[in-house]
Amino acid sequence: MNSLSKIILLSLFIISNVSANRLKLKKADILESKKVGRESVKYLRGNVEFQKGSVELKCQYGTYKEKKDIAYLFDEVNLTKETLSLTCDSITFYSKQDRVESTGNPKVKDLDYSLNSDTLIYFTEIDSGVALGQVELFQNNQKIKANRIEYIKRPGSSVVSYTAIGNVIIEDSLRTATCGMAIYDHTNEKTYLEIKPKILDEKRALYGEKIIMSYDEKKLKQIYIPQNAQASTTSEGYQYNKKDTTRARLKLQFNDDMTSTSLEGFFDNGALDSLRLSGMATTIYHIFEDSLYKGKNVTSGDTIIMNFTEKELNNILVNGGSQGKYIPDTVSSDIEYPLIYSAEKIDYHLKTEETELIGNAKAHHDNTDLEAGYIKVDWPTKMLNAHPRSIADSIYKTIKPTITEKGRDPMVGKEMIYNLDTKRGKIIYGKTKAEDGYYKGKEIRNESDDIIYIKNSVFTTCDLDTPHFHFESNKMKIIQNDVVIAKPIVLKLAEIPVAGVPLAIFPHQGGRRHSGWIMPAYGESRSRGQYIDGLGYYWAPNEYWDSKFTMSFGDRQGAVLNIKNQYRVRYKFSGSFYIRNQQFLSGSKDIISLKENRNSNFMFRWNHAQVLRNNQTFNANTTYSSNGNYNRKYGLDIAQRMDQKATSNVTYTKRWTKSKNSMSFNLYSNQDLLVDKKTDNTSNYYIAPTQAGSQLNIINRTLPKISFRHGQSNLIPTKNDQKRWYNNITWNYGFYFTNKDRKYYESVFIDSLNNFDWERDADGNPIDTVFIDNGWTHSASINAPTKLFKHININPSINLRSAWVNRTFDKAWNDSTNNFQNIETRGFATRTTGSFSLNANTKLYGVFALPIGPLKVIRHVASPSIGFSWTPDFSKPVFGHELGYIETYNDPTDGNAIKHDRFSGTMAGSTPSNEQKNINFSLNNIFQAKTITNEEEKKIDLFSWRMSSSYNFAAEKYKLANLRSSIRSKLFGKLNLDLSMTHDFYGYDRETGARSNEYSVNKNGVLSPRLTNARLSTGFRLNGNRWQKNNEQKSKDIDSSETNNDLAGPGLQNPIKSINNTIKDGNLWSTNLSVSYSYNAYNPLNKNKTFWVNTSSNIQVSKYWKLAYRARFDMIKKDLVSHNISLNRDLHCWELSLNWTPGGIGQGVYVRLNVKSPTLKDLKIEKKGGVYSKSPF
Repeated sequence: MNSLSKIILLSLFIISNVSANRLKLKKADILESKKVGRESVKYLRGNVEFQKGSVELKCQYGTYKEKKDIAYLFDEVNLTKETLSLTCDSITFYSKQDRVESTGNPKVKDLDYSLNSDTLIYFTEIDSGVALGQVELFQNNQKIKANRIEYIKRPGSSVVSYTAIGNVIIEDSLRTATCGMAIYDHTNEKTYLEIKPKILDEKRALYGEKIIMSYDEKKLKQIYIPQNAQASTTSEGYQYNKKDTTRARLKLQFNDDMTSTSLEGFFDNGALDSLRLSGMATTIYHIFEDSLYKGKNVTSGDTIIMNFTEKELNNILVNGGSQGKYIPDTVSSDIEYPLIYSAEKIDYHLKTEETELIGNAKAHHDNTDLEAGYIKVDWPTKMLNAHPRSIADSIYKTIKPTITEKGRDPMVGKEMIYNLDTKRGKIIYGKTKAEDGYYKGKEIRNESDDIIYIKNSVFTTCDLDTPHFHFESNKMKIIQNDVVIAKPIVLKLAEIPVAGVPLAIFPHQGGRRHSGWIMPAYGESRSRGQYIDGLGYYWAPNEYWDSKFTMSFGDRQGAVLNIKNQYRVRYKFSGSFYIRNQQFLSGSKDIISLKENRNSNFMFRWNHAQVLRNNQTFNANTTYSSNGNYNRKYGLDIAQRMDQKATSNVTYTKRWTKSKNSMSFNLYSNQDLLVDKKTDNTSNYYIAPTQAGSQLNIINRTLPKISFRHGQSNLIPTKNDQKRWYNNITWNYGFYFTNKDRKYYESVFIDSLNNFDWERDADGNPIDTVFIDNGWTHSASINAPTKLFKHININPSINLRSAWVNRTFDKAWNDSTNNFQNIETRGFATRTTGSFSLNANTKLYGVFALPIGPLKVIRHVASPSIGFSWTPDFSKPVFGHELGYIETYNDPTDGNAIKHDRFSGTMAGSTPSNEQKNINFSLNNIFQAKTITNEEEKKIDLFSWRMSSSYNFAAEKYKLANLRSSIRSKLFGKLNLDLSMTHDFYGYDRETGARSNEYSVNKNGVLSPRLTNARLSTGFRLNGNRWQKNNEQKSKDIDSSETNNDLAGPGLQNPIKSINNTIKDGNLWSTNLSVSYSYNAYNPLNKNKTFWVNTSSNIQVSKYWKLAYRARFDMIKKDLVSHNISLNRDLHCWELSLNWTPGGIGQGVYVRLNVKSPTLKDLKIEKKGGVYSKSPF
């Protein structure tokens, strides 16, 4: 074939193909062709038909632009392609692009889907389109609504894949999904919902940032929400008020919400089968019982799985960090308080209304905590059952059920049952701890909040599973914060019965104050005979007050009844009142004559302290005694027998903190109960006067004493940051008013033999005199602290005191007695005194480089101070002014001048008549060192040295005061050293045996102060660790200046306690040593020295044996003053102790075997001898 033929054939093939791809007009009733511009346009009417390949188009009107191959079809437009049909009002067909734009309610129908919209762009070649407006797509039994749907039907597929945008709604017979955009991919049968997606499934709703719906054979198989998943279900019911049955039922509606990081929903035959919430999952579920609302349950965990049966929630399983909270409805539920619980896994069975807490289960209700390996809650019966572990799930550890109530010790058992309504329960084979004791029982149950019953009970303070001792009882009743009652009860030692009683009562107060009997002590002595001490009862009805009643009786002395009451309201007031009644019997062995010579005494004492509002306080202390007979006869010492007084003191104070003012008001009374015996010359207590005018007080009263004080304040205050010198001037002021009322007896001269007696009446009774006196005292001071040259602190001070009185005394010569006599002068009088002082101090620093080893620098800090104080002699003119406080009289007998103080004996007191012009000086030195070890810098205080003295220019002799100095050091940071000395600048006259007014000098005439007093003390403590591979000895810091001045030696009070407090921290041994040396040479001819050494050693002989030895030595006399040996054996719940003092003041021996527990402190065996047997029990 030649080339021309090939060209012709190729041209014919191209023309035929082009003709086949063009839109062909097949039919039209009327065809009209017009030329519009340069383009030919065909106008068609009546049964118009076009065709392009398999696509056919029909309408009643149309326009066809042949050149552009575009057709415009109107009226009854219908497009068909194989099984697809499209109907609408108009179509624009772009043949070259195979694109159809349809408007006017376009509808697409195919075998497996249909679509309605306002506008449709359809691509005929690939069977796809874009629908706009109110779009509806129907396929797979779903109705998809959106503002825009882009779809495509892939070859071989029966349905379309689509992207729906804007107000998307996907509906089927079971659920509705809404979102902003939905993408359906028919290839993997998944729908992706985005932009606020939501799925409504009957009463359930699912939310999330994105929802993926998976299908299988056109049925929903799975829903997956990858982030911010949320599910909600609507529940309805009624609320019934059990407390008010007259009210109608209230209809309620709630949303049960579930949230988590992600959510998976699984469907069976299109119906929801289960939900899985993962990552910080939380559910809120409202509980209804027979349509009545009971409360809500809030649960959280790592994963929550919810199973559904026949569209109803059947089971909720929570895994990982599971916890929940049940909040009851307080109106309709019997449960008053929330139930908070947690476990490794929580399983809710909604059909049976049961909850299982599996693995490390915990529950908290009201003030009760329950912990176990497995807990099951039956909600209809409100019963909690606890077991060590779940039979069905044994992977979790076993935890015995333990219940703990607030303020009580926990109970542990093999099985536990608890009712949430009644708060009652029981424990099978339970055990609990109360105070320091342990209770066990076959069954423990609580009758109420305060009462517990134990069947086949065991009580002990031994913490072993098989205790060394215990009490057994068939029945035991525990009343919380009160007592334990057991009957009968048997004491067993090592399972061997020892003793038994039909009934026993133990205290059970949890460490709080509690009422109960006080056990007495028994003994015998020469003075009291056989006696009983301290029998009584303690009553503590509440936390605000208590009472203690005790009684003591001795068959040779009588009885004493004591009642002590205490009360206290925190931050408000507190106090106590004490009543004592003493009855002394004759001491006769004949019971009939016991009442003969009977004496009694009644004493009352009240103390009260109250804090009032606005910085006010009130304090009262009063004592009353009917008489002093009992104490006078049977007091323990002469001071107590002679000093019989009744005292009352009441004080009210008020403070104004902002103004720095304060005021107090005081009433005081002091009565001598023994004064009648002191004036009875037939009594053993009679006080014989030695001169006329002596006074014996009956009662002293201060009614009242008023004081006011203004605290330190700036005289010229300023708010500026930079103050001038006068802004530092401060002042204070105070005044005191005292009104005294005194009743007394006065002595008189009775005969020429210089005998004196108390003034008496005609019947021989002493005559009392009443005296009333009052006075005012004002005091003020001014200080002006400042700095001189920026380094010297100077503080001048002026103190003034003014006394106002209503009487003074003058002197008049009495010719009959040849002596001056005081004459009282009534009338107002004042006296003002004062003093002046000026003090200065500074600090000086010196640094010395001393590079020796780790030592680098020595620093010396010197703090010198000097002060001057002046107090005038007010008997002389002051600043040229005669004050008249002290008058001068001439004795007519010898002409000597006698000075008389007009204010002596008044409320003002004596007038200062000795001038003081003192210069006080002191120097305080501190020496420090700086060391560097391993590049670590440390500052060490080496020692301090302080010296002080003064000089009085106005003194007639001994102008220079003693030099007092002290040196204190802590050697090596461990050993304390304290040295104090006193030096006298004046000599000692050996002939007169007194100080000389001459300075003490040496042979060369140089001033040489003599040492009159010195004291040196030191001490250290050493201890060693238990024996190890490298046994080290270390020491601890103590105050070495402390010494024990108890002549009986240390350890006499409680040596066993001392051992237990010393041997600790794993130490094997410890030793304390203190040394004290003192020297007194005030009289050089009679020097006095003391040298004491005290030692205390403790050794942990073995794990259970402890040994202590204490001793005191007099090194001057080379005498062992006292020593003591203590031995202690730890017997687990018992202890054995021995305390032995071989000789000295505290000689004796004490052996005791006792239970450690304070509750059973009276369960003991003891033997006493020597000093220990003499003291009361």
